[in-house]
Amino acid sequence: MVRVTSPQPPRRRFLGWDTVVGGAGLQLVQSALFFQSFGIYVVAWTEELGWSRGGISAGFALVTLLSGLLGPFHGMLLERFGVRRVIAFGLVALAAGLTLLSGVTTLTTFYLAMLLAGLGLSASGFLSITTAIVPWFVRRRSTALALMSIGISLGGLLVPLIASVVVDIGWRPTLQLSAGIVLLAGLPLAVLMRREPSAYGQQPDGDGHDRSESERAVAPRPARDARSDHTLAEALRTRAFWLLGIGHAAALLVVSAVTVHLVSHVSEGLGFSIQRAATAVALVTLTSAVGQVIGGPLGDRFDKRMLAGLAMIAHGGALVVLAWVPGWSAVVTFATLHGLAWGVRAPLMSSLRADYFGASHFGSIMGASMMVFMVGQLIGPVLAGTLADVLGDYRLGFTVLAVLAALASLSFWLAKPPPAPHRPAAGGPAAAGAADTTTRVDT
Repeated sequence: MVRVTSPQPPRRRFLGWDTVVGGAGLQLVQSALFFQSFGIYVVAWTEELGWSRGGISAGFALVTLLSGLLGPFHGMLLERFGVRRVIAFGLVALAAGLTLLSGVTTLTTFYLAMLLAGLGLSASGFLSITTAIVPWFVRRRSTALALMSIGISLGGLLVPLIASVVVDIGWRPTLQLSAGIVLLAGLPLAVLMRREPSAYGQQPDGDGHDRSESERAVAPRPARDARSDHTLAEALRTRAFWLLGIGHAAALLVVSAVTVHLVSHVSEGLGFSIQRAATAVALVTLTSAVGQVIGGPLGDRFDKRMLAGLAMIAHGGALVVLAWVPGWSAVVTFATLHGLAWGVRAPLMSSLRADYFGASHFGSIMGASMMVFMVGQLIGPVLAGTLADVLGDYRLGFTVLAVLAALASLSFWLAKPPPAPHRPAAGGPAAAGAADTTTRVDT
């Protein structure tokens, strides 16, 4: 007798990696056309418009300040309207900001254009992208965030091309061209930014799908019960929230200062051409990509706090080399060490917060965190630029940032996982006892 079996319904492919690809693409666009190439425009504005480096740095700081102030509101918008709509709005605002920036003639109009561009970068950038990715992964969260961050590195590789375009056609047409690319490339990528996996009948990490041997080899990290996730108010009461914020702020202190002033230091301070200085930026982002490839899997297997602390020490050492050792070999040494440290550390920042506080309120918690760590991104460029204007070079400014970065390693090492939140139980003493036994989440 032949037994007839009903055909199994076809498995739908895991959609989480689509979100990673979309996020990487958005990071590439923003990195290439604004963040990594900003130093090119610093040189152009200084030469053509006569603006001081401190004044230009203040414009970059406005972008950072806006992102930090909007962080909590941004997180609430993501939870209410979804990442796709918020990102699409941000891309339109960014294109408008770049268009306005291409026509500036005074610092006042420059600051207004930077505020508009900053609004777009905030809405379509880091917080929105990580909020989309985090719910899709648990075991492979650090790897997913690292692969998303590779978009930043790939964007940096395009900086020499941006520099050549600025030299050939001028910075104003380059910014206008960039605005068009933001819309043409960014809006299709925004379509890939999906809601949480349950909306598509899927589970984090593709559980329920066939997994490869390499995926099964990853150390298991069970998904936490959403009831143990911290709310924003609960996260704010933990020591870990503030220690992670301080460490992250110190990291961005270094990264933002280098982003704004590396080209100026290498071209004006060390005497190399602007194209050669742009090559240094590309080398930073290339080694950062290598660091992300290494750091993501390491973060899924080992203590993220230890890795982040060691990366901060490497940031500090790299800046000392850049500040005090002359020659192109020193620039290459800096770019390699700084890039690797950046690449290893960057995906760990979001992954640590998701591990500690859960994914249910990640957008609002990450938004509030931005008000803390954006202080570093705000101060770094202004401090380095102002000291360079006063002293004539970047050596003292880079040295101060190096010391602060090395000291900040302690913030990560001391940021132990918080216990699960204790809430009044609705089911009486038995339920209360069960709530008290909720396990804490370790990395």
